[in-house]
Amino acid sequence: MDERTAATTTILIVEDEQPVRDMLAMLLEEDGYEVLQAIHGQQALTLVAAQRPDLVISDVMMPVLDGVELCRRLKGSHETEAIPVILMSSAAQPAALRANPDGFIEKPFQITAVESLVTELLGAPDEEQASGSAR
Repeated sequence: MDERTAATTTILIVEDEQPVRDMLAMLLEEDGYEVLQAIHGQQALTLVAAQRPDLVISDVMMPVLDGVELCRRLKGSHETEAIPVILMSSAAQPAALRANPDGFIEKPFQITAVESLVTELLGAPDEEQASGSAR
């Protein structure tokens, strides 16, 4: 029933607020992406090491390890520096931009803005993967 293959593009969502995390996951899965979820940056680092996502979308303010430090660690490692990182925040955060994310989304966000930035960084999702979704 699941048409996805091992070549599916994987996005890791790092967000401590479950409704936001679930909404993003649903949106991205409908667009044909495989989605991993973490509730803070430390859990995200573990998932990145184990499953190597193609993109990370992270909230800035989270417990344990925030999105700015997560971005710094990913961009500071030769093993993960090529993984694009999008940071999200409800407040414009110059500190977040100093972490050199590949994109920044201000909350509350428009779904089309998220989709546009993801497409800009990854390209359009595989047509076959998204064909089950009528949007």
